[in-house]
Amino acid sequence: MKIYVEKVLDEVVYFSTDYGRAKGIWKGNNIQIDKVYYVEMDIDMLCDYDSFVLCDTKEYHIEMVDENIQLTLLLLEYDEDGCATFQFGDSIIEIETNFDERFYALKNSYVIISVEKLNIYDENI
Repeated sequence: MKIYVEKVLDEVVYFSTDYGRAKGIWKGNNIQIDKVYYVEMDIDMLCDYDSFVLCDTKEYHIEMVDENIQLTLLLLEYDEDGCATFQFGDSIIEIETNFDERFYALKNSYVIISVEKLNIYDENI
């Protein structure tokens, strides 16, 4: 995913994408402001079914809501180990969940999740 880094405070980067603006934890070496990076995003937490809200809007989105990062993602796959595979723009994000059969009904649907922390990894390391 392409992001534009606007501000850096310690390891926290504030960035914009084609889908909105947010912040994340930079997991890599030096980072510069006013620069475009191609990154992978990771949500490092165990979620349950109630962490997701079905979205009427069928488009990707990211924004800050209070101190949390809110993402609108498309659920592509869900397996019996509780691994949920989402698409966000041209990126794939896998999120570990407590297995719940109700996820199967959400397949190919857009959902919203709100997280405290979003890890960001530079693809060009």
